[in-house]
Amino acid sequence: MSLDYFDATEQGSPAAGETRVEHAVHIWERWSSLPLAVLALVYLALYALEVLAEFTPAALFDVVLVNDIIWGIFIVDFIVRFAISHDKWRFVKRNMVELISLLLPFFRAFRMFRVIVAIGFLTRVAQSLQGKINLYLGLVLPLLVFTCSLGVYEAEHKAPGATITQFGDAVWWAFVTITTIGYGDYYPITFEGRAIAVLLMLSGLALVSLITISIGSWFLSRLELDLDIKQRAPGKRAPKRTAPKGRHEAN
Repeated sequence: MSLDYFDATEQGSPAAGETRVEHAVHIWERWSSLPLAVLALVYLALYALEVLAEFTPAALFDVVLVNDIIWGIFIVDFIVRFAISHDKWRFVKRNMVELISLLLPFFRAFRMFRVIVAIGFLTRVAQSLQGKINLYLGLVLPLLVFTCSLGVYEAEHKAPGATITQFGDAVWWAFVTITTIGYGDYYPITFEGRAIAVLLMLSGLALVSLITISIGSWFLSRLELDLDIKQRAPGKRAPKRTAPKGRHEAN
């Protein structure tokens, strides 16, 4: 794929210190982020219907087919970004988690992780770090809890001896797990359910870190604002100190 196409379709030149290749990758990610985010939400909705609703075999085949087409689009996005990258090995190392996540769901036991990867595309909509944090806390994290609830319910509710047999129980388990509380009243017994539990535990640690970063960032921004206001405010002149008069002047 030619880089001239991206240069011709995007106004402006690369930023300082940015190569044409990096500029092309940024353009592709900018133009593809919103469509991929919409597809991610569609993918999640179809997966929820597949788990919770009752379909005829023909209707279920159609739902799975649409999901597979959307997943193919995600793979094409990765291939395009890989193709237009100059340093291929560096790109693979920086996107190793995404690559593994794209390949693992081909195995039935890891099918639910497709939805996790799809949710991750939502974070590409935000451009700034603070925007990504807000998007994660406000949208991605609740969707992650919902998705893991679906996944653990699908894996557990028909397993012999399972404690998570209702979707409401799965939602409750997901909330107490991601908040690192862990009452122990519900717990997964299958391999896939425990893999989802590990994912939620790690996400809970990330949640605590993000909340700490957000609070710290807010305090720092307020401190910088206060310092800026004080620097711009007109300073008060200190009163002049007069030297004491000598004895000969007093007389």
